[in-house]
Amino acid sequence: MVQKFNLAAAPHPAFEALATLAFPGQPLRRFTRREALILARALAAVEQGASAERQIYMSPIASDCDFDARVGENGVVITAPGCPNAALNWQETNMLAQQLARFGGAAEEAALVAGRMS
Repeated sequence: MVQKFNLAAAPHPAFEALATLAFPGQPLRRFTRREALILARALAAVEQGASAERQIYMSPIASDCDFDARVGENGVVITAPGCPNAALNWQETNMLAQQLARFGGAAEEAALVAGRMS
């Protein structure tokens, strides 16, 4: 399976570290560790059916572009004004949630997102 996104961590002088999330054709989004954990939990909740939310929205403090995902029957669609949408199926949504949780420093969160913990 070809990965439809890239998440890369880098040191930052003010925030300790930031994760940069890239989708083809969309602006980069940068997340602090705490923001990454919050987003991981939200994505995992909709992927696992624990949340009936139809939209996940975040305006990360170190990013020029908001994170806006519409929840559908088969996954989430990440949108950005004037850019092509990025559609993730549930497996890809789970993969993104796990990577965000790992960056956030919570191995337990990453395992929970992966569905390996009760």
